[in-house]
Amino acid sequence: MKYIYILILALIFSCSNNKTNSNTEKNVSPNIDTLRYSYSGFNNGLRLDLLSDGRFINDNHLFSCFGGGERKRVFGKYKMDSINLTLFPDRIELIEYPENMELKPTKTQIKYGIDSLKIKTEYRIVNWETNNYLLSDFYDYGWSIDKENDFIRFADYVNNGFEPETSGMYLRNKSKDSIKSEFDINKIPEQWQKYFLKEPITAKIKSIKKIKDPNDSENFWWQIELDKGKNDRMTSRLTLATEDDMFYIDIDSVLTNRSFGVSYQFDFTPKEFPIGTELRTKWK
Repeated sequence: MKYIYILILALIFSCSNNKTNSNTEKNVSPNIDTLRYSYSGFNNGLRLDLLSDGRFINDNHLFSCFGGGERKRVFGKYKMDSINLTLFPDRIELIEYPENMELKPTKTQIKYGIDSLKIKTEYRIVNWETNNYLLSDFYDYGWSIDKENDFIRFADYVNNGFEPETSGMYLRNKSKDSIKSEFDINKIPEQWQKYFLKEPITAKIKSIKKIKDPNDSENFWWQIELDKGKNDRMTSRLTLATEDDMFYIDIDSVLTNRSFGVSYQFDFTPKEFPIGTELRTKWK
């Protein structure tokens, strides 16, 4: 799982569309301070600028490696205290880029209110030392087959040990300072705390099965059974790895007292990682 994230980050820089940078709006004013929250994904991203004069700019882009894409910019005002942020959108600027890069993009200005163009407007402000996150309880159905929101995704990254170095698809303002403390789940609203592990899950390999591809005799993978399940708070959203990080599995099914994952690592061998090998969601 960790290697997948590294690969995705590499693809972002190698396959990003240069239209993203060329169409970035100039700074509003050198006299107006801006607090920026953002996230970056594979040819998509979101940037929320909170201007010190009470205005905000929500800039969301999605591009294809082969040309074409769109940028949605929402403007309005906001209110913010130490815990909550509320956005009051007013208008939208929609820029659509054709696949043929020689053609000019089209720009549309509309008043905010169309359902398909609406944005998240209610956020909880969560601090982790010098890192700040904006998390919404709004469920995103368009990004995953699972029912998830910012709190659930943030919990995944904390549980798997990716945070605070690597973040997921949620807004953050991150400092370059290193984070030394454990995350305090009491900063999360009570209804979302159940998604956070109070302690890392430790499991051992219970069985290993080689599965051959029925359509390709040379292709195969390994089905790994672990000795922990739902009773141990195991979920299908977790990744477990060895201490040296040389072997890992993504959990795909969970039973009461056991769980399963699949490994496609070409260099995996039962001799090197035999039954009884210990894996954890996070090694302290």
